[in-house]
Amino acid sequence: MEQLNWMAEYAAFAVMLSMSVFVGLYYGCVDGKQNTINEYLLGGKHMAVFPITMSMISSHISGITLLGVPSEVYSHGTQYLVMALINVFVITITIHIYLPVFYELQITSVFEYLEHRFGTNIRVLTSMIFALSQILILPVVIYIPALAFNQVTGLDIHLMTIVMCIICIFYTTVGGLKAVVWTDAIQSVFTTVSLIFVTVLGLIEIGGIGNTIRDNRENGRLEFFKMDPNPFLRNTFWTVGLGTIFGWVTQLSIHPGIVQRFISLPTYKKARNSLIYFLFGVGVVITLTGIIGMIIYSKYKDCDPVMANYIQSDRNILPYYIMDVAANYPGLTGLFISGIVSAALSTMSAQLNTLSGTIYEDFVVKMMSVKVSELTASIIMKCTVVIIGFLCVGLVLVVEKLSGIVQMAISVCGITNGAILSVFTLGICFPRANSRGAICGMMASLGIMTWIIGGAQLAIINDEMIFTQKDVSIAGCPANTTFKNQTDYSGLYLMNEDVYVSPNVWKIHTVSYMHYNTVGTLVGIGVGLLVSYLFPTDQKVDLKLLAPCIRRFMYHDSPNPECCSMKEVKPASTINTDEKYVHTHDTKL
Repeated sequence: MEQLNWMAEYAAFAVMLSMSVFVGLYYGCVDGKQNTINEYLLGGKHMAVFPITMSMISSHISGITLLGVPSEVYSHGTQYLVMALINVFVITITIHIYLPVFYELQITSVFEYLEHRFGTNIRVLTSMIFALSQILILPVVIYIPALAFNQVTGLDIHLMTIVMCIICIFYTTVGGLKAVVWTDAIQSVFTTVSLIFVTVLGLIEIGGIGNTIRDNRENGRLEFFKMDPNPFLRNTFWTVGLGTIFGWVTQLSIHPGIVQRFISLPTYKKARNSLIYFLFGVGVVITLTGIIGMIIYSKYKDCDPVMANYIQSDRNILPYYIMDVAANYPGLTGLFISGIVSAALSTMSAQLNTLSGTIYEDFVVKMMSVKVSELTASIIMKCTVVIIGFLCVGLVLVVEKLSGIVQMAISVCGITNGAILSVFTLGICFPRANSRGAICGMMASLGIMTWIIGGAQLAIINDEMIFTQKDVSIAGCPANTTFKNQTDYSGLYLMNEDVYVSPNVWKIHTVSYMHYNTVGTLVGIGVGLLVSYLFPTDQKVDLKLLAPCIRRFMYHDSPNPECCSMKEVKPASTINTDEKYVHTHDTKL
């Protein structure tokens, strides 16, 4: 009977992987059109809203979300879930500022915008920063599902990362954007079904959502509007709210992979609708994973698995819970693992596809001035996917030393997100900003955030900064349980309710991880504007490079009001037209 159960578990996992390989083979061999840049990166601009939307959801809902959010809610309460509501502001910002500009320009690489706005050097530098950020975050994306698979099956983590990467590299390399999009859409089914099953089973066992809410409220975990503005508190309404806005604007409005998908849609209206559907879907997933975290606490409120030494840390709490509640349902654990791995593959394939296009367009073509045939370009991008994929496998060894799934991911992204968002915002929203300001702003943001985050992570690794968690109980554990030793806070002092720190740690390193994107962006914009005003240039800025709202603000009496309209953005055939320019030395904004 036990052997049959394991066969059912592996069958669900094998079906998902087989479908991913099949889609890659179909679009690479049968469809046979992935040998041009347009087809490989943009799917020929014939993609539909549904697969694009599902692909964006899958590529952004990785194992980090599926495992990290329940762990975050279990250990620190529900304040983090406010981000599902804050996405309304992200939609508004993206639709009114960033998306119209990129869709109108119809550029293959989003960094091409920076060349038109600030010059080639800014484009190449930003591309390098972006490539670095993706190479840093992909090992986290790979490691998290491998960790879950290891806990459920006992297979070696490093072996699993290699297997997952090989499969992902295969269908991304062979099938291009179409394979990535449709595979993401299929994989999202596994992810969604696993989330629904886990939620329903948990609610049945606990006795309904009412009992779950009651347990979390009685033990101080149910909080959404903790309005304390202290930036050094880990999670408050303001840290989560601002962090979500700056973080998600970076991930949606200027991320090359997302812009690439928007441009692959035939009309701006479809691109806008795809964005709205995407953020609604993300909100649903975050809410579901948050409910799962609440359910897990309700189940283990009297015997914490970490304190009882059943698992090593709260990273393992969701896989442990699945193995506990799904023991009597053959195949369900396999379905759950399939959902986790599917989410990771979706994210990794999307990022690899994006990185290959970015490296080709911005380094091979622009920086190295290499002109090759469409077939050769396709081969270069596919080889890039392979190299980066295996580089990320090696970096998994570094990721293992970091702590906290959600905090780990946001910290890694926080080093570069602010620098990237600031330079695009300077270009799109501030006509007076020039290339000198842009490069100074980026470098200041990158340097300061590397110092802040690097110092924080070093303190965490050396146990000089330890975050507190919500209270847990072991009163209901079996009498023969061997409990884990209490955390040693010797040599540390309680700086606030969320963290113990060593006197040797500078206070700036204790700023909330949710503020990393906010601080990085504001530093980049502030320094960029200051330098631009101190060292102005006689640089012309085409109106098409500015957000429509900025065009209207500056030229409300424009003789060509259509250039400032947002009712229907139409692709532009060229950047340099006869329309009005903005001169950076005499603008008033």
